[in-house]
Amino acid sequence: MKIEMEFQGLEELVKAFEKAASDEEIKAVNRKIVEKSEPVVKRIMSGKVPKSNDHSKSGRWYKHSKKRKVPDKRAADSVPMGKVKVKGISASAEVGWEKSDKSEHFYVKFVNWGTVKQPPQEFIYATGREADGELQKIAEQEYQSFLDNTVG
Repeated sequence: MKIEMEFQGLEELVKAFEKAASDEEIKAVNRKIVEKSEPVVKRIMSGKVPKSNDHSKSGRWYKHSKKRKVPDKRAADSVPMGKVKVKGISASAEVGWEKSDKSEHFYVKFVNWGTVKQPPQEFIYATGREADGELQKIAEQEYQSFLDNTVG
């Protein structure tokens, strides 16, 4: 899931930053913000992923062998983090699972988005909402640090 960040209350700081920085410097700072934000999102999401009492019931059945492949770790301990991507002056990264996931924790998508028999629990989007405050602090610190070091 890609989390979009929209900074509120930082307008003046962002304007000052964009005025003082070149496009390359903006890219570098935005990349740094995303790199520092990914572990925060992962930590919060890890706490929201439902955990079964019996981990051995997770995983995938293989019909031909009639055996279950149980993942090494719980999904909550294996929240995926993608590489930071920079497009223009914006930076982004994927944290969590996509609907097309085929990893050993593919079943998490059924929990998050639901099935015909199970309503969605939507912990991925809830993570984004909960992480927003911490992500804003990271952005504010990085923008202010850049300004302090360049403008003085």
